[in-house]
Amino acid sequence: MKTPIFGLLLVFLVAAFVGGAVAAPKKPKPCKNCYCSVISTDVYFGAYDGLAQLAVDSAGNIEVTCGTDTIGDIMSYQIELSGAKKGSKPREMAGPKRYLLEYNIYTDVSHMIIWGDGKGSTVAVPDSYSFPVLCCVTRNYTTYGRIDSGQNVAPGLYMDSIVVTINF
Repeated sequence: MKTPIFGLLLVFLVAAFVGGAVAAPKKPKPCKNCYCSVISTDVYFGAYDGLAQLAVDSAGNIEVTCGTDTIGDIMSYQIELSGAKKGSKPREMAGPKRYLLEYNIYTDVSHMIIWGDGKGSTVAVPDSYSFPVLCCVTRNYTTYGRIDSGQNVAPGLYMDSIVVTINF
């Protein structure tokens, strides 16, 4: 079932293996009565000086809380961010006098993997877990933002908005 949950992010897999004998895994029970909510915090860059020749970095957070009414349900979802253009083109914040300030949101602190919807060269962030209890599990995901240096823009306030979608 693909159910989008929307939140607003304003500009605002780790796998492990443990060796040893393993019993045949049980087929997971997909989550039938699951629900999710999302809360995001802004990626606030502060002042940008195009002459400084320094990128400006910032971070935000996406908090996803999902629940079920059945212990042992397997919840799988992916987090998608809107606004990422195909290829390596950046997102744009609108400012005064129709100036645009280019930036992007990444999944990693090294600013190598663009967080988007999984199309082009962007990725959607997947996660999966088994509910150990009834109700809810909350997970947090850091969003890493960067404005590259050398952009000649007018002084002023620059903003953009991003829709966060949870597909499960």
